[in-house]
Amino acid sequence: MHIGLDNGKGDVGFVSHAHADHLNGARKKERIIASTETAALAGLKGQRVLPSNVQVYPAGHMLGAQQIAVEHDGERTVYTGDICLHPTLTNLAAEMVKCDRLIIDATYGDPRHRFPAYENTVDEMVQWIRENDDANIIIGAYNMGKAQEITKILNEYCGIAPLVNERTEEICDTYGKFGISLDRVPLDSNEAEEVLGRRFVAIVSMRHAKRYFARKLEEAYGRKTLAAVATGWALHYRFNVDRGFPFSDHADFHDLKDYIEQSGAKKVEFHSGDGKELLRACGFVSEATSLLNL
Repeated sequence: MHIGLDNGKGDVGFVSHAHADHLNGARKKERIIASTETAALAGLKGQRVLPSNVQVYPAGHMLGAQQIAVEHDGERTVYTGDICLHPTLTNLAAEMVKCDRLIIDATYGDPRHRFPAYENTVDEMVQWIRENDDANIIIGAYNMGKAQEITKILNEYCGIAPLVNERTEEICDTYGKFGISLDRVPLDSNEAEEVLGRRFVAIVSMRHAKRYFARKLEEAYGRKTLAAVATGWALHYRFNVDRGFPFSDHADFHDLKDYIEQSGAKKVEFHSGDGKELLRACGFVSEATSLLNL
């Protein structure tokens, strides 16, 4: 049996989580390995299976995300997809899994990528929102995963139910079905008209998180409006916003290094990003250690 890892190949497709870049061909598979949460979020119709030589583990990152461990010919291979090694308000931390061969994400596989502690970034975001309580605020975030985490932060620490777009609302609704309660106001609801008449906080798509869009809202609603983004890339890149928060649901370089070392893997491969610096930091010198593009 051949298992396709976040792709449409193989007899069975493993879907690590519901982000679009990991669903390549998955919706057409007749048999899939995926969590119930991922199947619901991604609209997967295939029969969910778990072969006897397969185990799955939490991956953090977003609701339902999993890693897979496969035993074959006396070797244990682990594939991670995207992972996050710290718990959040909507997610458990990824589990570090022992293996012989590790296939791991390296999106942030550069030593420069060291994110502030999750709690510190949350504190900065909350403080900034409170300090600007006379302004409307728009926060750019990806509709699935990140938007739900920020909604929960706004609920828990600011007492704010943010305005959300239709797609984010759909995903929030699915989160609720799995026990994660999120207080928000859909933009197409009657309640939204009332909220827009006073100071509001809205979670918007990344393409709308711009100063020029904030200015349009300022003109429309007669209130100072600020724009922010919440993304790991804000650590090094500037965005056309008033504030960028290096808020990531991925493992940074140092977390990835810890995972590789804790796994005990003798072979390490990467399905995204450049892992050369990680290999060097972990002491891998053999040319047999390769990069894998899935």
